Amino acid sequence: MRGIIYPASNIVFAAQSDDPAKFPEAKDPAAATDLLASSYGKWTAVENSALAMDEAANLLILPGRKCSNGIAVPIGNPDWPKFVQGLRDAAILSYAAAQSKNQDKILEAADALTNACSACHDKYREKPNLADRCK
Repeated sequence: MRGIIYPASNIVFAAQSDDPAKFPEAKDPAAATDLLASSYGKWTAVENSALAMDEAANLLILPGRKCSNGIAVPIGNPDWPKFVQGLRDAAILSYAAAQSKNQDKILEAADALTNACSACHDKYREKPNLADRCK
């Protein structure tokens, strides 16, 4: 989540209010830490971020994965595959929106992404006690 999905989703969310085409290229685009200003920046960064989220969804169903508190990811729960599919669907919608280079479509995609993330987070992440996550 923290290494792929979180940063990738932030690129999609940033494209809601800031036109990716208008991001200035970094002084050294090959070493840029801001994906929108990198060698593969602008709308390509949004496309790539959407694809990264789609691919990262595969990691969420692998046995042996652990939540940040050390508890096994609940891949056996009946709702887990639905949550993962929601992420995939939102990622593909984000990819199509990025390909269109249309911020109105990005708004729709970001809404779908927010809903997909919230569905899972509401059940498994947003707990008053860290030890209760993923239960």
